[in-house]
This record gives sequence, C-alpha cells and structure tokens, in this order.
Amino acid sequence: MKEDEKKEEPVEDGQPASENREPGSEQPQKEREDTGQSAAGKESGADRDAEVQKKLLLSLAYVFGILFFLPLIVYPDDAEARFHANQSLLLLLVTVVGEVVFGILTLIPAVGIVFSILCGVFGLLILACCIYAIVCICRGDKGELPVIGRIRLIK
Repeated sequence: MKEDEKKEEPVEDGQPASENREPGSEQPQKEREDTGQSAAGKESGADRDAEVQKKLLLSLAYVFGILFFLPLIVYPDDAEARFHANQSLLLLLVTVVGEVVFGILTLIPAVGIVFSILCGVFGLLILACCIYAIVCICRGDKGELPVIGRIRLIK
C-alpha cells in the first residue's frame, strides 16, 4: 500500500484519532478521563437517581389510579407525595363516578347514543388530565388538576 493511498483517520482536537487513543482502547483518552466521577459527582448521581425514582413513583399513581396510596407509603412525610396522592385519588373517584353515571345513562333507549359518545369524551378528558399531571411531575411543577384540583381529601 502506498503512502498516499492510506485511509485518512478522523481528526479529534486537531490530532488524528489514533494519537488521541490509549493503546489497546477504542475510546479516546480524553473521553476516558471525563467519564471518571469524583465523590461529589457520585453523590449528585445518587440524588438524581432518587429524584427520578420519586417522579416515576408519583407518575404511577396517575397511570394506575388504584395505586394512589403508593406515594404515601414510600414517602410518608413528603408534601409533594401527599399532594399527588390526593390528586390521583380525586381523579380515580371522578373517573369511577363518571363512568358509572354515563354507563347508566347509556341504557336509556332514546338518548343512549348521545351519552355513550359523551362517555367517550369524558374518558379522553380523564386521559388528558393524567397526561397533564405526569408532565407536571416531570417538570417539577405543582400543577393542580383542572376543576377538581383544589379539593383536599388527603391532608
């Protein structure tokens, strides 16, 4: 192979990639140094993991309404967990009552079709409220649910 037929190597930081790598490694040396974590980095990583775990648990209360009590068990003294448990319980109660009422009203022969359509719209509104609550959890906002959000069943 001639010198001018050699394949050109990618250039990183003004140096060919082969010069920037440790022997026997495919990862550049500079990247390896950056991935090492200090003690403070590990602590912040643990805090981040705990925060993500808490957000996931709070979101589960909305995804599966019957699990509204889960944040109260895992985080008994946390105001945010109590808030989201309350919101999830409210959403669950409104869903159950609304579906029962619409279910009964769909049995009326003349207007049953109208109430069955309204039942579907009601279900979509409940889904939108769940998505709104989960987005608020992910952002770290304390967003109350529309209309029913101010009611406090769990103090």
